[in-house]
Amino acid sequence: MQERKNKRLALLFCVLCVGTLLIYLLGSDGGTVDIDKNIFKDYNLKEIDQVILESEKGKVELKFNGTKWVVNNQFDAEATMIEVLFATLQQAEPKRLLSATIQDSVNSALRQNGIKVSLSTGGTTESIFYAGGNAQKTQAYFCKESENDKCYLVTIPGYRVYVSGIFELPEKDWRNKYVFGFNWRNFQSLETKFPQHPADNFEVALKDNYFSVKGLLAVDTTKLNDYLDDVSLLTVEEYVEQPMLGDSVSKPLPVMVLTIKDIAQRTYSLELYQPLKSNEKVPGVINGVQWAYFDPPSIQRILKRRAFFGK
Repeated sequence: MQERKNKRLALLFCVLCVGTLLIYLLGSDGGTVDIDKNIFKDYNLKEIDQVILESEKGKVELKFNGTKWVVNNQFDAEATMIEVLFATLQQAEPKRLLSATIQDSVNSALRQNGIKVSLSTGGTTESIFYAGGNAQKTQAYFCKESENDKCYLVTIPGYRVYVSGIFELPEKDWRNKYVFGFNWRNFQSLETKFPQHPADNFEVALKDNYFSVKGLLAVDTTKLNDYLDDVSLLTVEEYVEQPMLGDSVSKPLPVMVLTIKDIAQRTYSLELYQPLKSNEKVPGVINGVQWAYFDPPSIQRILKRRAFFGK
């Protein structure tokens, strides 16, 4: 009886050993062991001054020019978006190596349809990797530049976010949303025109170190200062690449045209148009070239006519 019992125990021990070995081998193949959490952080994030995001849809270059971040060397960047970008680069880390069954397909997909992320310091490239994810945008995948490098499932520990989403944003989503994004200490004058009602036109300028409305003997300075604050804080709801109201010949007259000058005689303008429907956002053109949508309540705050400022 004891001999038979010992044989059963020995057989059970062998089965347990084999099972343990299989679990170890399978676990190693799945990439759950010894993952280098800094594999995509082989650079000094504090020194990065250029980020280039390239895909089949185009290229977005974010660069620090010594005083501020700019987008494609043309537009001021939205500060909060730059903060989100660098927070993502700092916190994102590989959770596990993708399984061998999907490794090649994901690797190929990232290089063809993903985002090529290049990080540089002083013109020297510090790191390049590809970012993308599954069709549902629920899992993010990173892969280093070399074709021999493996792809990883990447997460931000403690958060359920699609990590690659920040790299997939188009140019317009990186741009500063302030319409009049200049230094208002350099403000010189503001002219407001109502092409359909010229009698409501007015001009604001400095008079004896105070803002005043030309031609008005008695000006409500509280209303005027609040108005200038609302204009200075006006933001875009959404930039639009294509004209929304036809070409320069067929588009209707604008409801209002704002033209601002600074002390260096630089001009900033905004044309606002009637929405096609009462519940739609307000279309407008910034500096004669950039179409955008605006939130109706914010436009109502600056849609003031000459008589509004009188006492």
